[in-house]
Amino acid sequence: MREILVTGATGNVGRQVVKQLLAKGVGVRALTRRPDASLPAGVEAAYGDLEKPESLAAADVSAVFLVWPLHTAETLPAVLEAIGRPVVFLGSGGVRDCTFDQQIELLRRSGLEWTFIRPSTFAANALWWAPQIRAGDIVRGAYGQVAMPMLHEADIAAVAVRALLDGRHAGAVYDLTGPELVAQADQVRLIGEAIGRPLRWEEVDRPRARAQMVADDFPESFVDVLFDAYEQMVPVPITNTVQEVAGRPARTFLTWARDHAADFTAR
Repeated sequence: MREILVTGATGNVGRQVVKQLLAKGVGVRALTRRPDASLPAGVEAAYGDLEKPESLAAADVSAVFLVWPLHTAETLPAVLEAIGRPVVFLGSGGVRDCTFDQQIELLRRSGLEWTFIRPSTFAANALWWAPQIRAGDIVRGAYGQVAMPMLHEADIAAVAVRALLDGRHAGAVYDLTGPELVAQADQVRLIGEAIGRPLRWEEVDRPRARAQMVADDFPESFVDVLFDAYEQMVPVPITNTVQEVAGRPARTFLTWARDHAADFTAR
């Protein structure tokens, strides 16, 4: 039976990749650094550490879904060499020494069959408001009118699964977005619609918004980079790539909010 190695199998996107592969009857192995990791039923654990490329053993899989969780790409070339199989790579903007374009170039130099997914803003980022929403009906933050094409993790996974199972996607760079630009203030309103409560956004200045996010356990360095990006953000063009590759329209932010309603209400 065909098997796919999935990295980040318990993360937002990886979990969806696993779910969709299993639904198609495809065998899944999940890369983990912990032999006792809790994985979905039917998923086999495969020990490996992206910081130790020599630990990777993907010889008995047909392809690899690769999420890069590290802040440096230092070991990425060696990881690609160790994988030695077709790879679908979820691009990361969090790699400080390797831009999206540089990540693509590393794939090109690897000699592997590859597909690169360049995502827009993850809808799951809205989960950082969950503590405020559980506590009341007001979300306080800065840059409430900044609009982003929020992307459902299930749509990222759907494109990844198509590429993993069909070699005709080799060499493609897929720019994925949600179907619409949604301002942060509107995201809060739509979450309220999904959970049946009249939520509203309250604009506060940057220092107060920064303090709120730090209090919610976000690193100060992350918050500063995020707010700097908001100040410089220009509208991102909407793409139709999800429809073209996965065969169905990209899910709206309201759909995402309904899918995650429990995350904003469970304590």
